[in-house]
Amino acid sequence: MRSLLLSGPSGTGKSAFARHLAERLGIEVEAKRASDLVSPFVGETEANIARAFAAAARRGAMLLIDEADSFLYRRDNSLRNWEVSQVNEMLCQTERLESPFVATTNLANHLDPASQCRFTLRVAFRTMTAAQVERLFAARFGMGWPAGEPLPVDQTPGDFAVVASRADLLGEGNPDQLVRWLRDEAEARDGGARGPIGF
Repeated sequence: MRSLLLSGPSGTGKSAFARHLAERLGIEVEAKRASDLVSPFVGETEANIARAFAAAARRGAMLLIDEADSFLYRRDNSLRNWEVSQVNEMLCQTERLESPFVATTNLANHLDPASQCRFTLRVAFRTMTAAQVERLFAARFGMGWPAGEPLPVDQTPGDFAVVASRADLLGEGNPDQLVRWLRDEAEARDGGARGPIGF
């Protein structure tokens, strides 16, 4: 595996899958978020991107870049030369990989078309099916889904992780309250769309 693009809503397990894959391959992960690489100084973001790829190659590690849409957004929407330069640097680095590279994004439809052909594999993560929600609710909370409550199809494993942590902290075990919290997480995610980072 040379390069992998994982897309889908937040909380669907993209980064966790990448780390699991690295574990199965027996290699370490060099993880970077957009905030680790973006600089307000012209040219420094491109240098940070190059350094991240070089560091992963030296270690023989998997480079994992979360929020990769910050660097692979459509160049025809760019207003400044340095925005195009950042995308070009990322595309160039993906062409000469020396170690596995995984990029994650919540905004696959915002990516530059040229980025699509740079990845060996592209995998879309989706929200859970109703059956998956029912099974994970039982596994996480040790109880069945409340009778009469419709099973949602917009939940993610990340929603369950947040709600389970909150329930542990507050000692909450009422299934109806757990369902309300799960719905709150889905609504917060749906209303939390963001655009590419810029200055």
